[in-house]
Amino acid sequence: MFDTVIAVDWSARSTPSPVTPSKDAIYLCVSRLDEGTSQHPEYFRTRHEAMARIHTLLDKEMAAGRRSFIGFDFNFGYPSGFAKQLTGRTDFNSVWKWLSERIKDGPDNKNNRFEVAAEINSQFPGIGPFWGAPNSLRLKGLPHKGSVRCGHGMEEWRQSDLASKTAQSAWKLYTTGSVGSQALLGITYLYKLKRWLGGRGAVFPLETGSQILDCPVVIGEIYPSFYQIEYKMPLKEKYPNQLYHILDACQVRQVCDRFAYLMQTKMHASHLFDIKSVKKSVLKEEGWIVGVPANGKTK
Repeated sequence: MFDTVIAVDWSARSTPSPVTPSKDAIYLCVSRLDEGTSQHPEYFRTRHEAMARIHTLLDKEMAAGRRSFIGFDFNFGYPSGFAKQLTGRTDFNSVWKWLSERIKDGPDNKNNRFEVAAEINSQFPGIGPFWGAPNSLRLKGLPHKGSVRCGHGMEEWRQSDLASKTAQSAWKLYTTGSVGSQALLGITYLYKLKRWLGGRGAVFPLETGSQILDCPVVIGEIYPSFYQIEYKMPLKEKYPNQLYHILDACQVRQVCDRFAYLMQTKMHASHLFDIKSVKKSVLKEEGWIVGVPANGKTK
């Protein structure tokens, strides 16, 4: 199915991460199936640095004739109806383009994600749907508490979030467990990555539907804590000189190990992408977390 698996744990930091590897930063792990074991995670202080590495890595894989799956741990889409309200269209690409034209993210991680979220909220009735910001930042239309929101007309979760049972809402931008900021910033980079790849890449399932297209690079949404794998010896004990004392590093390695194991046979890997029971309209706008089964939980 794939020759290479790449897992990326994203970050929405507004300043460069510390020189010494730390939590809540960007980590990347690579597993080439013919090498027999995953590589150790890599640490990045900024999103610009991470994306430069990703472009170089994908170039190398494509030049070598290896087919890659690359997963990012933030939502690629929003609950149904969001795209239409924001852009007048129902496709994910209109949202990605809209964000890419407004999000500013510098080489030092300085960005305007909260301002853009406030601008989005102004396009909806009532208050919301985005919420959360540092106490020192007060923006008209962007509430600090989710309970303040009302009348915006959007569902709280996507269908794949509900099917996962534990995924966070994409509307939450700040404080513990928030993923909304990662998505606002990450989608902007995915839009550029998709344009750079052109016909060499496709986004699952937003572009592909429930099928896996035969192209050199497939980009997908992952949820690292969802995939379980039992190690005979904990990674941080087996490799004490690596970064496995940091949860984010462990999780990208776990994704690579799990996906690489399943991809050893097409039969085992097929369930990662088995979402034929999900409505096409949901797949084309909301997207889906790779590996989360539909389980009859979709509308």
